[in-house]
Amino acid sequence: MTTTTTTTTTTQFLPLDQFVPDLQNVDFQGHLQLIDGIPINYILEKLHNLGPSYYNDKSTADTELHIKGYNKNPFFVHKEYLILQSNFFQKVFKNLTSGDVVTIGLPFPQNFEPILEYLYDGNDDKLYESLDADNYKKIWENVKYLGLGVKAVAVCEAFQEYSET
Repeated sequence: MTTTTTTTTTTQFLPLDQFVPDLQNVDFQGHLQLIDGIPINYILEKLHNLGPSYYNDKSTADTELHIKGYNKNPFFVHKEYLILQSNFFQKVFKNLTSGDVVTIGLPFPQNFEPILEYLYDGNDDKLYESLDADNYKKIWENVKYLGLGVKAVAVCEAFQEYSET
């Protein structure tokens, strides 16, 4: 007699506020059409799966992003990745159209790149590994300034707790 065992995996979706605290009040004005009934964390999961392919990809980006005080090349970004995860970028992109050039200021412009990568890939471990004793406070300040969700803040807090022990 043969016995077959079936295993079912259920994905636990976190509440919306675990990602972006105030997404409910965002007027996307054509930037992104959210589909009723699809959880935002499902959309983010799919974006993060594709993120490494689109990160800083000039051929598919809809915005050229310049950071005041950052003396390297601009970033080529996709509004969906930024609007869904940052209260700051929700405000910045509110009235912009595709093809715009945007310049923003940050508390620590030289420490923005690991945050942008994180917005594209959602990889907590990679963000954590980018932190060190010299940069974690600067990255954390940028995370707070950009109004990122609790997951990004938790990564910075975990590094701080580890570094104090």
